[in-house]
Amino acid sequence: MNDISDLDAAIAVAEEKAEHDDDSAEGQAIARESEAALIGYVDRLRSGQALWEDEPERISRYARLVELLLALGLDKAAVDLTDTTLRAMRLSEIDQVVYREPELWNRLGSLLAEQGDLVRAMAVLDCALTRAHEYETYEVPAILANLSVVSLQLGDPDAAGIWADKALDSLKYEQDKDLETRLTADRVRLDLARASGDEQDLRSALESFDQSVARYVESEGGDHARAIGARVALAAARHEADPSLENLARLELLYVTAQVTLGLEHRETIIAQATLAATEFAAAGGWDGQANERTEAAVQAFLTAATRAVASPHLGQEHPQTHILQDELADMRAAITPDDKLPYHIQKVYKPHQNTERNDAKRRALEEETGIIRLIAHAGASYFLKETRLFYGRVKDALERGVRFHVVISSPWNSLAAFMPHDAGAEPGNYQNIVELVESSPSYNNTFLPVIESYKLLKSIYPDLIELRITSMDVSGSTLLTSNVGFFEPYITSNPQRRTRRGMSVFEVAFRKDSRYYADSLEEFRAQWELSSTWAEFENSQEQHKAALRSEMGALASVRMRASVRRGEVPRP
Repeated sequence: MNDISDLDAAIAVAEEKAEHDDDSAEGQAIARESEAALIGYVDRLRSGQALWEDEPERISRYARLVELLLALGLDKAAVDLTDTTLRAMRLSEIDQVVYREPELWNRLGSLLAEQGDLVRAMAVLDCALTRAHEYETYEVPAILANLSVVSLQLGDPDAAGIWADKALDSLKYEQDKDLETRLTADRVRLDLARASGDEQDLRSALESFDQSVARYVESEGGDHARAIGARVALAAARHEADPSLENLARLELLYVTAQVTLGLEHRETIIAQATLAATEFAAAGGWDGQANERTEAAVQAFLTAATRAVASPHLGQEHPQTHILQDELADMRAAITPDDKLPYHIQKVYKPHQNTERNDAKRRALEEETGIIRLIAHAGASYFLKETRLFYGRVKDALERGVRFHVVISSPWNSLAAFMPHDAGAEPGNYQNIVELVESSPSYNNTFLPVIESYKLLKSIYPDLIELRITSMDVSGSTLLTSNVGFFEPYITSNPQRRTRRGMSVFEVAFRKDSRYYADSLEEFRAQWELSSTWAEFENSQEQHKAALRSEMGALASVRMRASVRRGEVPRP
């Protein structure tokens, strides 16, 4: 296939490929050529080699092409085209408002959310809401509903509930208008009610969602993808409220409907399979720790759904829904498997050239956490110091959401002080000058003390959520644990100067909570936590720690002296 010349041709090629799926060898060859042509067109747009037109009437056509690219599984091309479109829009509005239509901003925000770019999705949806208020359009309810979805995915249930309530309130006098918006907002309220565990809230949310689903199905048909997804969510919630065989059978039938109507690899089919498996797992007592044939079968079915999500063109490896499925799968496995029976499974190994990818994975884990973050580190600078530009912002956001943050770091007065650098003309560390060497070192002044100041500031703002403890024992590496995933980076050197304020120099492994590595890491954290001092205890006993370090260095010097005397290297007194 020749290169695609313009936007209309690109849309035509994408629509043709989306509508006709030819499994023959010739059809697959043509499909690959079409994909290559679409990717090439997007690449030329990004580089400026193709004609880029950013008039308002054409931007929605670029959004349409993004939707098609996502449907075809060309995720990178979709992300690139979204970035290019938003950049052109921003540059066009340097001096004046060009894109007044909030519907366009709302659409782009939804596409960013679909790609998993939740932070930018929220920013673009905020812009959509501002435009909607400025120009008094009818897009406000839809924008509010989308804001509720993104807030929920970002782990902010309070904001999600407010947005959803406002969306529904704006539609209360028009019951049969904007059925998709009503369905979206009621679905968020249902998810919030299920998470809260409040039976009255669940019944109320179920009733509202039931009505929204009925209206939507009547309008769009029961076999529409969005309708199937809504009916699956409704059936799962009904079973949660009333765990009956009838409700479970209804969910099984919907999964079969999704397979037949949408195909095995469709997003809604995958979610239906996972929902059915999770419901059967709960019905078989899985969350109560009962391991039996039914729970094992449910876990296997859920594993199949998670595997399909990774390979699906509608979801993919990095999609937020895929991460949710993988986390839920890990929860299931951990619930029915004793810690000593869990496999030593590593999800990912990061090498030094993958430092950026490693940092992105940690940021994502911190963003998704809703319970507690645990950290063991030599100094913790990456999490406490703003200037490192690594994880401080994510930690602060987590604290703002009510997430707890428990940290264990190394005391500057432990035996690693022997590695403190000193001037060539100065004496190496000994029991007489070791404390002074530590106090003048870069690691103490530029890392330890600033970390403590940052901690005290955060403690004053979030007194019940954050606690830092100091251990006098050496730690073997940096360990980060969230509720669902763990990261461990070993220290290969004992030199404290090379343990902080540096990029990855060895490797780091990531593992989910259904790995024995997670169980072992959690056990290690709890042991360190109990054996460590709170900051107040450590601060009040620092002179004792310094004296202990001098004593330890003195004892080492005495041992070395006696050994030298025995070897005849120094004369006996």
